[in-house]
Amino acid sequence: MDGRLGVLGVGPQGEQLYRHVLRAPGLTLAAHVAQLGWTDYEAEHAIEQLRARRLVRVTDLGEVVADHPRAALERVVSAEEARLATRRQDLARVRDAIDSFVTDHRVGQEISAVDQPVRERVDRAVLASVHEHLMASTVGVVRQTLSVVPDGSVDDYPTVRQQLESGREQRTLYLPSALDGDSSWVSDWAALGEQQRIAGQLPSDFVCFGDEVALGSTDWGRTDGDSVVLRDPMVVAAFVALFDRLWAAASPMDATADTSQALVDWMRQGLTDEAIARAMGISLRTVRRRIAALMSDHDVATRFQLALRIAERKQSD
Repeated sequence: MDGRLGVLGVGPQGEQLYRHVLRAPGLTLAAHVAQLGWTDYEAEHAIEQLRARRLVRVTDLGEVVADHPRAALERVVSAEEARLATRRQDLARVRDAIDSFVTDHRVGQEISAVDQPVRERVDRAVLASVHEHLMASTVGVVRQTLSVVPDGSVDDYPTVRQQLESGREQRTLYLPSALDGDSSWVSDWAALGEQQRIAGQLPSDFVCFGDEVALGSTDWGRTDGDSVVLRDPMVVAAFVALFDRLWAAASPMDATADTSQALVDWMRQGLTDEAIARAMGISLRTVRRRIAALMSDHDVATRFQLALRIAERKQSD
């Protein structure tokens, strides 16, 4: 049996009996039972499923009779489609009412908990799914800090990927260690349009979804614990402001950058020569040669002195 009638609430035995009735009309249920080798219980259960859908009926003589299957099944399918259409309309009305319920919730929060941010604790095990949900339910620029590159790939975040491909802006701050070892996570997200910068240090990992909600660690500065969803407008605004300050001080992660200032920025952020080479798309030998040349040009003996000299000249320009 291929189970085509399962969607109508008719199980495999019910479908088998229906086919048997169509092929051998005029038999009593007992005769069908004998030919199918069923018990009386199996037969009663199967015929009740068919009678509930009005696919068969039992005559006064005990014969099991079925109408033409095209007419009978078209009637059942049409009834189910009408029921489904009504269900869709009901669900659409519920969806249209979501915004009004959100407004009611916001008013209630403002009245009953003016000084308490709305918090939703998130277990680490479901963090990715919550991230996906928040991405789908918000608008605006996504700002996130990542002191530790997550395991997995972009395929684990289909909603984020789809929104970036559709043009939503996402800015991510990484620590220099993100470029050490396997940096496929960084390059894959860059390919999707993520704006990326390297920061010398990050206070804690968090994500701001537009100006509506922030997702951060329950323990500030830790990366191995649970998270919390924050919806209080003032709290979210504080996270956005913090991120924007960190972003302004960070160095662009531009693989095509080859200027002296870019090179010094990488050094100031604490990147190793190997990480700088990967970020700029050049060899380790070239990085070291350019640093040596800059030190010679600025007449300094150490990299620290080089950073100070360039900073001084930049301020005087």
